[in-house]
Amino acid sequence: MRIALWSVALLVALTHVSFAQSRPEPVPLQTMSGTGFTGAPYSCKETTVKVQTLTDGTTTTETSVELLWRDAEGRTRRHIIRHADSGAEYGSIIITDPVAGIYLKWTTGDEATRRVVSIWPVTPAQRVTAPPPSGPASTSNPSPTSSTPDFQKEVLTPQDINGVYAEGTRTTRTIRLEGESSGRVIQVTNELWISPDLRIIMRHIHGDPRSGTVTTNVTDMVRGDPNPSLFLAPQGYEVEDHRAQNR
Repeated sequence: MRIALWSVALLVALTHVSFAQSRPEPVPLQTMSGTGFTGAPYSCKETTVKVQTLTDGTTTTETSVELLWRDAEGRTRRHIIRHADSGAEYGSIIITDPVAGIYLKWTTGDEATRRVVSIWPVTPAQRVTAPPPSGPASTSNPSPTSSTPDFQKEVLTPQDINGVYAEGTRTTRTIRLEGESSGRVIQVTNELWISPDLRIIMRHIHGDPRSGTVTTNVTDMVRGDPNPSLFLAPQGYEVEDHRAQNR
């Protein structure tokens, strides 16, 4: 009954909106929050830090923060925190609802230039976005599960990441840069830690000498159903419904 009432309320609200004349491109769906996985609600914070060393030897650091929620029915809310040049904070909100088959997007804060909620259809392939664990990790003496001269995959010892049990893998790819007089060889690493019971990525580390190291960590994990109002469109916004354009 809870699902039906939510869906009916949304459909009734959409009968009073006007359709957009333009057709902006849909935004990519989240890949960290486990959309569509039911029975394991949570809320958390996701912080991504990119560290890069420039050619002159200086180091730059960029940090971004997202707030994530998922309810027991598999709906997710992603709040991307942004800052304008003035320093003012605003946010981009994406709600993905695999039950109703839609996702919503809008911007909040003083820097939001348009008070518009965009609605897009969710395709079957987009209903579950976080990859499931590839298998249990070995708890003693983990060893590579696959290896070639240019590629290696390791199963890592499971660990507790910010209060959540996670299983990890690390891949290392050797790249020979052609066209450079030095014949430089670099290694690109990708480390992924997944919670088997939540089906979300708890930590992701990507290292590439050319672009730097990007580390994403999930913290402040709280298990339990978030407030249902978090998965509803905001009041007072115009609605642009793009579902008819994608049929």
